[in-house]
Amino acid sequence: ENDSSETPIEEDNWVAAIEWADSIGVDVTSTSLGYLDYDQPYASWTWQDMNGNTALITKAADMAVGKGIVVVNSAGHNGFNSHNTLNAPADGDSVLTVGATTAGGTRVAFSSVGPTTSVPARIKPDVMAMGVAVRCASPTDPIAYTYSQGTSLSCPLAAGVAALILRANPNATPKQVADAMRLTAS
Repeated sequence: ENDSSETPIEEDNWVAAIEWADSIGVDVTSTSLGYLDYDQPYASWTWQDMNGNTALITKAADMAVGKGIVVVNSAGHNGFNSHNTLNAPADGDSVLTVGATTAGGTRVAFSSVGPTTSVPARIKPDVMAMGVAVRCASPTDPIAYTYSQGTSLSCPLAAGVAALILRANPNATPKQVADAMRLTAS
């Protein structure tokens, strides 16, 4: 991820990273990024493109799931609109998309929503986890903690659950892990 700009090369970089992860036997990935808007002169994706079959990163994420990796991805921070507000690859049909909630379980206003524009439309996010006032390691002090917010906090929490499910059921497929999480969520 290059924070100084937003260009399509970042999707290529993610694809290279997931290929490398597959080559070393990774079982679960947690990605707290997504792509929709690119800097000029690059064309951005539109909300209509969030159908699970358009963006390169989404296609690669679904392929990784097909190779046995549980791909967990943040829903994004585009809030609610009259249409979906997902970022790629959160629109992937095999991607376990994670939104953010308060401690009480209410969706946080910034957390992106679906459904996807695929036919039939798929409900997204798949699951949600706490994404506000999450206690975490300080980015500036190696021995301190702080509080932060975002789907970048809820996503790794859900990925941790996916890893625990795999630990208890080592032969579970990514679909079985995602289904277990969806079916046991409130």
